[in-house]
Amino acid sequence: MTKNVDGNGRIPKNGADFTEQFPALDLAEVALEGANVGIWIMDSVSGKFFPSQRTKALFGFLPDSDMSFGDAMLKVVEKHRKTATEAIENAFRKQRALYVEFPVAALPDHPQRWLSVTGGFSSPVDRNSYFSGIIMDITEQKQTDLRRSKFIGMVSHELKTPLTALKGYVQLLNNWAKKQKDNFTIGALSKVEKQVKKMLNMINSLLNLSGAEAGKIHLKKETFRLDELIAEVVEETLFITSTHPIAIIPCGSVTIYADKEKLEQVLVNLLSNAAKYSEKASGIEMICAVQDSQVEISIRDQGLGIAAEDIQKLFLPHYRVQSKETEKIAGFGIGLYLCAEIIKRHNGKIWVESEPGKGSTFKFTLPLG
Repeated sequence: MTKNVDGNGRIPKNGADFTEQFPALDLAEVALEGANVGIWIMDSVSGKFFPSQRTKALFGFLPDSDMSFGDAMLKVVEKHRKTATEAIENAFRKQRALYVEFPVAALPDHPQRWLSVTGGFSSPVDRNSYFSGIIMDITEQKQTDLRRSKFIGMVSHELKTPLTALKGYVQLLNNWAKKQKDNFTIGALSKVEKQVKKMLNMINSLLNLSGAEAGKIHLKKETFRLDELIAEVVEETLFITSTHPIAIIPCGSVTIYADKEKLEQVLVNLLSNAAKYSEKASGIEMICAVQDSQVEISIRDQGLGIAAEDIQKLFLPHYRVQSKETEKIAGFGIGLYLCAEIIKRHNGKIWVESEPGKGSTFKFTLPLG
């Protein structure tokens, strides 16, 4: 195991000159600089941080100036700073692969710049290994994503109005058919209602994506019973997706203050994913547990499982696991991103525990009270 300078797993705040410490990388640095990519290296034992000139420039520092890890993190926009710092420090401490995106504060030549940081250890078992990686400017990509999200949000909003009306008419016809005891019409309208609900769920997800990427997810909080919402969502999921048995391990009566509609979307998304990525008839388990001042919800499936390198990026927008098993499964790659954003807005946490071939357990926590 490697040790850090301060002894508690946190990265020291000191920095050093990159080219003096790593002269052999001069040629590689020139090539990467030409591609607008910065390099950074961190000593696995001392924790010293070595940024290249391009890395310094991306954070708004002059080439000859000193830039420590702490200096760089202070440039990250405040609401993203804690998440970015924890992601990097956890990857360093646990010797895991790293991928994180964050915006940096206003710079003279750019109002806001988005950066992506990728890294890993050269050899996890070698004390002389380095924690290193690259940093890229993804501002243009983020702006394109934002424009696309605005367009999707506008179109989705226009689609939602007629679909909501259609849902109302279907329900009226269904009630009429039940009074007439017309079983054929009742069955046909039930199928129509099922498809309308699927489309409305998709549109709500797209609308939430537009809001999330614009930083405008608005919560309408109310006090309600979470255990009752879980039961409703499971019943609704079995109505739409009847191919998987769902078992609930309840936690008794749990009252929370939250946005009921958005938490419903989180539960629906996680349950539908569990069904989508599992063999037909395989079981799904939903567990609710109260722990001190929070409640933890777990959705466990017996599906494909997820590799460690994919878990790092699973909650990023538009990211989907690429494999032979998943290429035929439809999806936008936005569901888990929206789940993460909604849970974060509720001051909760969301994560996944998984191994390929052994299923997945998605978990999230919410504060009580």
